[in-house]
Amino acid sequence: MPAEPANDTARCGICAIIGRIKAGAFDDFIAELPASYLILGDAQFYRGYCVMLAKRHASEIFLMPEDEARALLDEMRLVAEAIAAVTRPFKMNYECLGNQEAHVHWHLFPRYEDDDLRRMPVWVRPEQERKTTLPNDDRIALITSLREQILARIPDARAPGK
Repeated sequence: MPAEPANDTARCGICAIIGRIKAGAFDDFIAELPASYLILGDAQFYRGYCVMLAKRHASEIFLMPEDEARALLDEMRLVAEAIAAVTRPFKMNYECLGNQEAHVHWHLFPRYEDDDLRRMPVWVRPEQERKTTLPNDDRIALITSLREQILARIPDARAPGK
């Protein structure tokens, strides 16, 4: 497996977020899973949108050890199931792009019937509409519900205070 250049991790925004999670300084942290960290995303127009950040810095999933790559995909399936249990979407969307941040991460977007663009990619919606925040009480309640569902599905998951 080719190694990632050492300076890539120093410049990586996702590695910086993981550092904040480890320091207890990331408010939208949901849970630590065996192969990833799960955070609430910043585009809560899609209520329940989450991002899974691979623990290993790799720019491509095929550059990860095979067992870690498979574990990440298994976690994504269980996280999607947990999000769907909380939000009851019309459809779940999954995206692993890496064009802006070259660190394997998955965007998990619940899509809803009342979204007039529900059959289009989420990125079609203007950023100022997409990137909405939830009122703090609602955000905390959503994170709590997602944590409960994650912990019920992934026995090795850890969450703050658990």
